[in-house]
Amino acid sequence: MIHDQDAYLKGLHRAGIRFAIGGALLMISVPLAFSWVASAWPTGELMLQGFLTVGVIFIPIGIIEFFNYAPMLGVGGTYIAEVTGNIANMKLPAALQAMKQAGVQPGTDQGEVISTLAIATSSIVTTMIILLGVLIVLPFQSFFIRHLQPVAIYMIPAIFGALGIVFVARHWRLVVVPTLAMLVLFLFIVKDDSIRPALIPIASCLSIASARFFYKKGWLP
Repeated sequence: MIHDQDAYLKGLHRAGIRFAIGGALLMISVPLAFSWVASAWPTGELMLQGFLTVGVIFIPIGIIEFFNYAPMLGVGGTYIAEVTGNIANMKLPAALQAMKQAGVQPGTDQGEVISTLAIATSSIVTTMIILLGVLIVLPFQSFFIRHLQPVAIYMIPAIFGALGIVFVARHWRLVVVPTLAMLVLFLFIVKDDSIRPALIPIASCLSIASARFFYKKGWLP
């Protein structure tokens, strides 16, 4: 039985690595195809700016999510969830609910199978819903572009604000110090917008330090 389980996990790792590499190549191929068709290649400065805007956020999050979620999602579920995304909002709740309904625990052999099936199903359903939404909206593309273009600059703040408020509402004390520090820094010291994303790790360190201080003082529930 143990030998069968080891062989099963090794097979999952082999398939998962191929799946992750294939997913990464597909993601990279989209901007490369656009650049090739339009003959418009990004400069090194633009790539660095884009990396500072996104990389400093998602690289630490990706590392933290892996160590937090992998024990609950299992091997197969982790590979699928890390490629398809929306782990905290969709994949993790789907896996935990499926295991709860099946009466199994995370980290067990049964939980491994149930979690993988639940996350795969969630990914397929999500993809189908997105595809249906795109097909419905496509005929009205020019209408949306014309009327929503003025508010396009607020899209990224709205997305990250909606995601962030979930965590802020749960642990609002942890964001007080970094929020005040960043507000002072942005309003009075740092005026260059391109530098601001690089300060996110500093805000994270301030949050960790303040959380440790509040915990020692007994100010955290």
